[in-house]
Amino acid sequence: MANLESNLNNLSETFDKLNEIRESSLTISRAVVRDCSKSIRFLHRNDIKGAKEFIDSAKKKMTELKKLTEKVSEISFAGYVLDAEREYVEAVLFYVYESKGYIEPFEKFNVHPSSYIQGIGDTIGEWRRKALDNLRNLELLRSESYLNIMEESLGILNELDYPDALTGGLRRYADNARAIIERTRSDITTAFVNEALRNDISKMNENEL
Repeated sequence: MANLESNLNNLSETFDKLNEIRESSLTISRAVVRDCSKSIRFLHRNDIKGAKEFIDSAKKKMTELKKLTEKVSEISFAGYVLDAEREYVEAVLFYVYESKGYIEPFEKFNVHPSSYIQGIGDTIGEWRRKALDNLRNLELLRSESYLNIMEESLGILNELDYPDALTGGLRRYADNARAIIERTRSDITTAFVNEALRNDISKMNENEL
């Protein structure tokens, strides 16, 4: 009986510690997602400084989250932890492109590779929104620059040929990204054609005068 009691106590203590880590990591993960969401909203308002504050906050929380979960595989691969990683990658990729004009490489992130891939896929959606915002303002070349970075990102996804079990659904993300890019290309092409027509009509009117 003594051995049984000792065994149960050890198990209980272990699960108590795991549960504490789970509760703490869940709270941090939710905070990361909130910070990232706010950062993205600021970027859509063209507020780089405001976005950076939330990126910095999310980075600190991600460091804390990784330290807390890195030796606990059951929690390190938990859905809510991977969600936080994916949201963080998306926010950072979006921020770095807006502020520096390039795709932040995987080596700069301490996340699972599948989270980086999914983050790229999600960021393509944010870049489409930016492209459309610029189209509405008739900033066609700026809009086209977002299409270019979307295509560059899709190129990364297309070059990775690994099972979905490793990548977290790479094919689905690539297919969705491809559809988003095709719609964006169509929108931009239509905008360029319309702009050319407006210019031709304007020149015709000037010649008539």
